[in-house]
Parts: sequence; C-alpha cells; structure tokens
Amino acid sequence: MKRRYDEPLTPRLDPAGLPERDRPSLTLDAIAKDLRKRDFGVLTTVGEDGRPDSVGVNYGVSLSESPFSIYVMTRRHLKKARNIAVNPSISFIVPLTRRLLWFLPPPTIRFQGQAEILDWRVATGVQVFKSFLMGRQILRKYQEAFDRGETRVCFLRITPDAEVSTYMVGYPVWEISRRMETGSATVPVPERETDDPRRRSGRILPQHGTPPA
Repeated sequence: MKRRYDEPLTPRLDPAGLPERDRPSLTLDAIAKDLRKRDFGVLTTVGEDGRPDSVGVNYGVSLSESPFSIYVMTRRHLKKARNIAVNPSISFIVPLTRRLLWFLPPPTIRFQGQAEILDWRVATGVQVFKSFLMGRQILRKYQEAFDRGETRVCFLRITPDAEVSTYMVGYPVWEISRRMETGSATVPVPERETDDPRRRSGRILPQHGTPPA
C-alpha cells in the first residue's frame, strides 16, 4: 500500500511540536511573572494613514490581584499616544534577554490588543509604577515635569485580545536547537470587565498635581 505524500513520517504531535507530557506548563500568571522581571518592550501603534509605528517603551505589569494589563507612561502629544487616540489597536512584544546565554536569540512574549489613554494619576497605574525601580524613577521625573507646568502626562493601559503568544518561553535551549517549531505556544486570556476602565480602581481621581500615595 502506497503512502500518501501528505502523510507524516512520524506520529502527529500537537501544534507546538511536542507531546503534551513534554510541553512546559504556561499560564497567564507565569507569563505575567516573567514580564515583571523586565521593564522594556516594543509597542506598535497604527496612525491615521494606516501605517504602523514601533517604539521602545518602559512598562509595568498590573499587580497580581488585578486583571492582566501593561502600563506605559508617556505624554499625550507624542506619536504613540496620538495614534492610540485615533486607533486603539496595538501589538506589544517583550524580548526576555538572558544574562548568561546572551549570544542566543531571546525568548519572546507578544500579543495584539487594545490600548487606552488614562490620566497619569489613576491609582492602578501609579501603584504599578511604584512597584519597580524604573517605574519609581519615571514617576518622579514626570512629577517634576508636572511641577514645571507639563500637563500632557498620561498612562497607556494595554490589554491583550484573546491570547498571548510566546516563543522559547519555558522550553530548554537544546530542544529549540533541535526542533525550532517546538518553541511556539499560546495562552488564552480570560474575559475582562467592560465597564469604564478608570473606575476599576474604585474612583476617578481629581485633577490635582500629586499622584495618590
């Protein structure tokens, strides 16, 4: 009996290329934990002309008790904020650089999603940026800018669509080098609340100059 040309030479595996028992156990909480160990990613927005624009940003991840989101501080007149005001669709990617195996391509976490512009004093964003060193420095710099009269400071809150995609996250390097296709994985994102995002922190903050403690 002849074998059909589209039949595999080996037993079929799952889409990631490994039997289920050999795949790493990836969850959204585990991905958020990896992201909290970094603070730099690449944000892509889309302008009115439909052209994408990518920029490196410092970011913070929502606290563990909150729905998964990424926070970025910026100013409303900059291109990424202007683009989001017109088109909230974004993509976001974070390279998980290695300290030892720096010469190898880094694992990555990426997703498509939606971004919204929030006041820079919204409690959830401030709490996130107070939770890591770079965030505290950025908050201090923007507070100084506000004190000098800068009124365009804002947060971007970025939320993923249905899933987060990863490559080489949780997989041993030797397995990736042997079978490149094994490194891809997707993690579903639970449905989020749909109410006014400014109210998820419990209050809409007044328009004065100091972030909440």
